[in-house]
Formats: sequence, C-alpha cells, structure tokens
Amino acid sequence: MYGELIAYWTIFGLTHSLLAAERVKAVFSSFMGAHFQYYRLYYSIFSFLLLCWILWFQYSHPDQTLFRLPAYVSVAAALLLLPAMIIMSICIRKYFYHLSGIDALFPEKESSAKLETGGLNRFVRHPLYSGTLLLVWCLFLLFPTAGNLISAGMITLYTIIGTLFEEKKLRRSFGEAYILYQQQVPMLIPFLKRNKNNADQGRLL
Repeated sequence: MYGELIAYWTIFGLTHSLLAAERVKAVFSSFMGAHFQYYRLYYSIFSFLLLCWILWFQYSHPDQTLFRLPAYVSVAAALLLLPAMIIMSICIRKYFYHLSGIDALFPEKESSAKLETGGLNRFVRHPLYSGTLLLVWCLFLLFPTAGNLISAGMITLYTIIGTLFEEKKLRRSFGEAYILYQQQVPMLIPFLKRNKNNADQGRLL
C-alpha cells in the first residue's frame, strides 16, 4: 500500500509538472487549435480527479500509527489547522477564477497579469503553498500514520520543486520587480530573512 501511495504521488507530481510545461502546452496548442483556451480547465479537472483518486486510495486502506504524540502537540496542531485552512481559502478564492481555467468560459472578463505583493503576499511569496504545507503537516501531527507521513513528505517535496520552477517563470515575467520582491519577502516561511547570497543567485538564474 505504501509503495503504491508513493508511486501515485510521484505520478501526480510528474503529470502535473509535465502538463504545465511550456513545451508540452505548445504541442497541445498545435492540435487543439481554438479549443486550447480550455486547456487549463481540462488540466485542472484532470489534476483534481487524480488527487481525489490518491486520497481515496490512501484512506480506503488500513494505515499504521507510527507513534503517539503528547497532548500539547496535538492541541497546537489543531489550533494551527484553522489558520492553514483560512490561508488556503483566501488564496483559492482570490486566484481560483484564473488558476482553474474557468476564466476561459467567460472571455468577456479579462484577467490582469500583475505581480501580487499585497495581502498575504506581504509575508510570503507563495501563500497558497505555505498554507498547504502547514495543513498537511498539521494533519500528520494530529494523525501520525505512515500514510499521512508519506503524503505530507511527497506534497512537501513536490511543492518545493514546483515553487523553484515557478520562481524562474516569475522572474522571466516580471524581471527586476520580482527579483526585488524576492529580496524583501521569504518564499514559503513567514518572517524568514532571505540570505543576500541567495538573492544574488536568484538574480543570475
């Protein structure tokens, strides 16, 4: 069960990244023609169904509890679960229209591609990812099973790798404005000061 779960999360990460790659999208664009405007919507539906399948697979099989944590750890995790859900809800509500691809169904509404630095983005550059990581690790601390550990670990690995690729894309899109933003705001962990050497490396990439 655990080996299969790792394999499914790996497939999810690879297909999610592959379908988001510019070269792959160019291939789909060549034969989808005018229907390519719905590509992101199809992509979102596919990813959602695959995610549901993985979660169904995990929670439909017996799982092994790894250890028991002190009550105060469980209480802290439960308390942090709420802000994690609030952060994710705010981000999903703000970006769902564009990220889900639903905007293709309403062509009269234009989506503005601008660098977001206000709201939650004042504290981290990728608040949705930060909220996701906080959520999965709080769930693991509340229910420390092998399956939850695998899922939290795989989601963390994919999120970090995906964020690094997204950072390169944002630097290409916004140039010096995003590089300056990188120097001022941490990537995923709030109030974590960015190392100047890392900022300089980001400028070179």
